[in-house]
Amino acid sequence: MSFMFATLAPDPGRIAPAAAGDGFGVYVHWPFCKSKCPYCDFNSHVRERIDEARWRTALLADLDHYSGLTGGRTVTSVFFGGGTPSLMDPRTAGAVLARIARNWPLAADIEVTLEANPNSAEQARFAGFRAAGVNRLSLGVQALDDAALRFLGRAHDQAEARAAIALAARNFSRFSFDLIYTRPGQDRAAWRRELGEALAMAGEHLSVYQLTIATCRPRTKRRRFTI
Repeated sequence: MSFMFATLAPDPGRIAPAAAGDGFGVYVHWPFCKSKCPYCDFNSHVRERIDEARWRTALLADLDHYSGLTGGRTVTSVFFGGGTPSLMDPRTAGAVLARIARNWPLAADIEVTLEANPNSAEQARFAGFRAAGVNRLSLGVQALDDAALRFLGRAHDQAEARAAIALAARNFSRFSFDLIYTRPGQDRAAWRRELGEALAMAGEHLSVYQLTIATCRPRTKRRRFTI
């Protein structure tokens, strides 16, 4: 059983009581990105400047609040998702993990995952996240083809993706990365080749997703006619 904590917390009245000692996971949402990928319908927002100190304070307060509803339970995993959590300062991740450790017992084999993009600027933070307590990295590679990456609106190229995978392997004992398939113009043979390359670089886990373009029905404007 797991609960998901985020900056916008669920109604406490909807959380079912659980026996003390039950394990659960903590999800920490970082909703900011440098750019919005055209296929993405996650709760994420493009921001050039973020008042990170204010967000850190809010995240810590949220954790304190929910600790009162889940006292005595053991945290078995923490997941920093987004958005792009690798854009946060590693010190923010460290502060969040320290507050989780203060509020709940931690499992001896706790898994702490952080989602990251392969951009060079974010690669520079990998060692900082490891020092903060992150022990697993999840990379949003999405493709090992430059044309496909441009189509998907990604801010990295395949060289950066390969460098990020290699750096993740050096910094983390556990890592994974994502690929998107059924892209326009991608045939089965091309996907087999790309998947083979990915498997050769992957650690214990590789995630593959079918491309889904998020769409919504456009609003229709009401018109007033006078006869």
